[in-house]
Amino acid sequence: MTLPVNQIICGDCLEVMRGWPDGCVDAVVTDPPYGVGKAEWDTVFPTTWYAEASRLAAMVVIITDSARLKDSIHLVGDDFIDVMSLRNLNGMTFGPSGYCNWLAAVVAKARPSQGQNAAEFVVRGAMPDHPSPKPIEAMLWLVRRLVTPPGGIVLDPFCGSGTTCVAAKREGFNYIGIDISEEYCDIARRRVAHTEANLFAGANP
Repeated sequence: MTLPVNQIICGDCLEVMRGWPDGCVDAVVTDPPYGVGKAEWDTVFPTTWYAEASRLAAMVVIITDSARLKDSIHLVGDDFIDVMSLRNLNGMTFGPSGYCNWLAAVVAKARPSQGQNAAEFVVRGAMPDHPSPKPIEAMLWLVRRLVTPPGGIVLDPFCGSGTTCVAAKREGFNYIGIDISEEYCDIARRRVAHTEANLFAGANP
């Protein structure tokens, strides 16, 4: 079958991914719902998607916060490799223990390219219309560190407003985004349409 490369697909990611061939994407990089009630779709922490995503990809990365870090590590099980740290220098969020400006990226199946496993960034510009968007600065760093082959494919099965796809396009990689909300799919499509692809970008850390 032909993969929907460089497209945003509206649908249930589990249903969309079924039937795709094994190993057809280079990395799954995603920020699934935490189940903390930030929006109407954020009522549970989903788990059924992981088996299908890990079948498709050489590496799976789950972006999470301290509230779901333990659950994310448990979800990937024996595939667990590492936790990468993303520190937002101008973040103003609050975690279970108080002030928190840190995100975790749980890496499963394959080790990222050599180099540091922590980054600091400053959020610049307006955030997209989404209850919990991930900063583009963080996603650009992750994509650079994780997707090594030129022209590699990044899949985000919970793409929301499309930040992972925007980062992949900016770094010269291909992308596939899936989201169950048509509203967020429309936002993601607009964002990637207004993103210029960097055809000369590499995958160096």
